[in-house]
Amino acid sequence: MRTLLIKNSEKIKSKFKEVVRNNKLEGIFLADMEGLPIVSFLDEEVNEEVISASSAAIVSAGMITANDAKKPDINQIIVDTEQGYMVFIPVKNEFILCIITQKDTKLGMLRLIADEVEEFLEKLE
Repeated sequence: MRTLLIKNSEKIKSKFKEVVRNNKLEGIFLADMEGLPIVSFLDEEVNEEVISASSAAIVSAGMITANDAKKPDINQIIVDTEQGYMVFIPVKNEFILCIITQKDTKLGMLRLIADEVEEFLEKLE
């Protein structure tokens, strides 16, 4: 699957750009579970390598914690800051989709956006 994603990186980046602009997001990226970036559409000030590695650590810790609490198979992890949200979504336990938003974004909309992006990724050939 990683090879497929890399092969389609321009198509994915175009979709990310569309999603960010249509939903007034601040950024979106896809990384693998080891924290290596695959595709992103982020503000120039955001270091793609650092944020991808951090997201892998956050998701990994969340999965371990949820498993220890007998609540495995997490759907998302939300980091709520003064300036907005970061939503980390495991995709097929192989990848991490992260959506970065402003504070006024409705969390329910983020799930719909994530579903749209996941569906797009699944249809890639």
